[in-house]
Amino acid sequence: MTIKICPNCNRRVVTDRFNTDFIHDCSQEVDVGTSITQEDVTVIGEWEDFSGSGGKAPQTILMQGAPNELQGRRAGIEGEDLEKLTQRDARVSTHRQRAHLEFIEFSKDGTGVV
Repeated sequence: MTIKICPNCNRRVVTDRFNTDFIHDCSQEVDVGTSITQEDVTVIGEWEDFSGSGGKAPQTILMQGAPNELQGRRAGIEGEDLEKLTQRDARVSTHRQRAHLEFIEFSKDGTGVV
């Protein structure tokens, strides 16, 4: 058995010494913040992955990112943009959140160089 460190959440990963790669589920960590356990993904239409599936109507996708809480006020006229953001500073109207899976690649000889 070999012990490696996940570069995202700094947790130990125990694998067989003959493994060349590993996918670590960082979302299972309980004592770290959501900025490490989740990631933001841009929504550009229908989607399907390990976290499920979903999508938005084409009309919604065309206008996503347009909502501005300062619209019609002086700050909005001068070009300021205020929107709801995720904890990783991505727009809520254009992104979705999912669990973070970290791909870790090992070398066969144990040197760390692939």
